[in-house]
Amino acid sequence: MKHLFLLLIILWTSLLSAPNTLYKELYSELENDIVTANKMKDVTYFKPFSNEINALERCLVKADKVLVHKNKNSQKHYLKQLRSCSKKSKKLDAHYVKALRKAIGAKDMELFKVLIEADPRVLRKELFTKKSVAFYKKNNNALQFKAGANLVAEYEKDDHYRQIAATEMANYEANVKVQSYDKARHSRDKNGKVRTFFVGYKRVNGQILLIAENKNAYAVTVSVALKNLTNYTVDRRPPYHMEIDPYSKQTLMTLRVQDRHKKSRVGWQYSWVMGRESARHDNNYIYALPFKKGATVIVSQGFNGQATHTGRSRYAVDFVADVGTPIYAARGGHVVAVEGQYNKGGFGKEFGQYANYIDIEHTDHTIGKYYHLKQDGVNVKVGQFVSRGQLIGWSGNTGYSSGPHLHFGVYKVDSDFRHSVSLPFKFQTNRGVVDAPKKGDIFRAVR
Repeated sequence: MKHLFLLLIILWTSLLSAPNTLYKELYSELENDIVTANKMKDVTYFKPFSNEINALERCLVKADKVLVHKNKNSQKHYLKQLRSCSKKSKKLDAHYVKALRKAIGAKDMELFKVLIEADPRVLRKELFTKKSVAFYKKNNNALQFKAGANLVAEYEKDDHYRQIAATEMANYEANVKVQSYDKARHSRDKNGKVRTFFVGYKRVNGQILLIAENKNAYAVTVSVALKNLTNYTVDRRPPYHMEIDPYSKQTLMTLRVQDRHKKSRVGWQYSWVMGRESARHDNNYIYALPFKKGATVIVSQGFNGQATHTGRSRYAVDFVADVGTPIYAARGGHVVAVEGQYNKGGFGKEFGQYANYIDIEHTDHTIGKYYHLKQDGVNVKVGQFVSRGQLIGWSGNTGYSSGPHLHFGVYKVDSDFRHSVSLPFKFQTNRGVVDAPKKGDIFRAVR
């Protein structure tokens, strides 16, 4: 009973302190929103909204007062109050968005400058940032100020990093017109190689069959777009995306003429991406660090890294690794793709096609990707099963790379069925399970 009483005391204490931990981020955001709003009070456009700005301030003061009463409902009331403040802040967000649109549409330079210098959180969204950057660059002869120049510089830097991430994921993507089956099977990709995956059409008994052929060791998700469809029926409902198994051929759809006395026409295009759309990550699986047991590991870029880990690559991890560092499988599975012939690397988009890598498909059909390996740094073959902790290759500095390191991520097909997207995962380390690695973290590899 005594131990139970102590446990309840500890639990109660943690609940009372929860607002300082669980809700710290929300509270901090609201504080920043008030600072931003106060910058706007004297701006002509925002004077009609001064009552809303004051209401947000009073709301947060009220939230502070809730914590004075440390009763059993304080945590619940505190969260309820913060959510109420958040709703008030969102109303101000709507005013900021309208103000930006007005400033850009009416070329109101003064209002635009005030908005950019105040930097409302909602205007940091990519859509609004993109519009602001375009407006500033177009009018920078008439409008030059430090916050605007910084906004452009940051956006262009982020855009450069987005291009890096896109280049890394472009190895298995194609977007081409559907040709006759005989032409398609001999068609070549942008690098001049005969396609390992293609979609072609055949005419059979007055019908058109769209046929996909996959010559890869991995499954492919294909999306087909039909254009100018006239006087045809399709034997499946849109959207037209489907999985094609490794080393297989499959009829995607059949098009039939509705009325033979009328003209019929159709255009088509397809895109494809490595992996299965049906893959579902096992979130309970804990990955090993991809290095030798006992090795010291330093994270040079973690989840949501400011360099290249944005957008679809936000959950990848870069590890400091000298050229030739042994790399081990973080999780077991079948090797579905490798590349090891290249000896080029650099921090430029033109190097993207020269990355050496190993791709391993896991039992949940997600794919672990190990990038930037050294030339001849692949120690496994396509089709081979590897176990967790097995030596698979050696790190390098090939492809789109700013220096020697290992890039590791777990990927599946994105919801648009045209790209791969990285997934959050957990590592087993000497410091326990890590689910949010960040730059500067130092771990020791364990098994």
